[in-house]
Amino acid sequence: MTGQGDEIAAAEGRDRGGLRASDADREQVIGALKAAFVQGRLTRDELGARADQVYESRTYAELAEVIADIPTALTGGRSPRAPWRATKIAWWFEYAVFLPGIVAVILLPGGPRTTVWTLVILAAVIYPVFWILGVLITIGSRRAKPSGGQQLPPLSWYEREQVTCTLSAALAQGRLTEDERDTRAAQASAARSRAELAALTADLPADLAARRPTARYAWTGVCVSSAAVSVVVAILLWQPDNFPAFALALFAAATVILAPPITVGLIIDARYQKRTGGQLQLGPAPSAGG
Repeated sequence: MTGQGDEIAAAEGRDRGGLRASDADREQVIGALKAAFVQGRLTRDELGARADQVYESRTYAELAEVIADIPTALTGGRSPRAPWRATKIAWWFEYAVFLPGIVAVILLPGGPRTTVWTLVILAAVIYPVFWILGVLITIGSRRAKPSGGQQLPPLSWYEREQVTCTLSAALAQGRLTEDERDTRAAQASAARSRAELAALTADLPADLAARRPTARYAWTGVCVSSAAVSVVVAILLWQPDNFPAFALALFAAATVILAPPITVGLIIDARYQKRTGGQLQLGPAPSAGG
């Protein structure tokens, strides 16, 4: 078992062992040590000594060494999928399916000669336009990598601010001490190249300061959907005969169609983020035959 633990620790060191660990990561390893103590794998003195090691550890590799000889593996340091994946899928589904249909209905000419075939023909034109435009937007949103001879623009304030935000997030998570954060922030202000900026966050997760899905976003979607349904019901019961009410009814109806799928995506992403947290994952060590 010791040999397996050494292999796991070595693999972590090669892949991501140099990344700074957070307070939550250290607490997870403490939990693994407590479980090992309950199982009789560690004595009380060993538990205390290793707990001190954990709180002194700064990187994932150092944490891996603490549990290298017990059947617990470090299985990753971040969520295995993009945190906003379900929400993005919902956005693209609505863009490809619902939004062109809404536009087709809005552009549908009135009059007695308007038939279902008129809507079908109009939709047959609008849907490909939206799909082609979506493909072009996706291609255009990808950042073009500069060629070897192309000169990069000078460092911007925004790039320095991104590094500063990442350092502040690392401090809040316990990955850096306050002195380390202050030193690196001063170096970020004085940096003259992107390589210097990159070096300041090289031992931190790349998306550390990125916004994560939370239950607040999901509840916002639920509230928006509920409000839109309430507006539609109120207009149907009141039946006002004026253009502002008609426009409000159309807007509320479109919201009723578009908001629920986005809300479902937000709920899925928020629950997944709560479950995984993008933190260090602990699991059973692989068997000898694995």
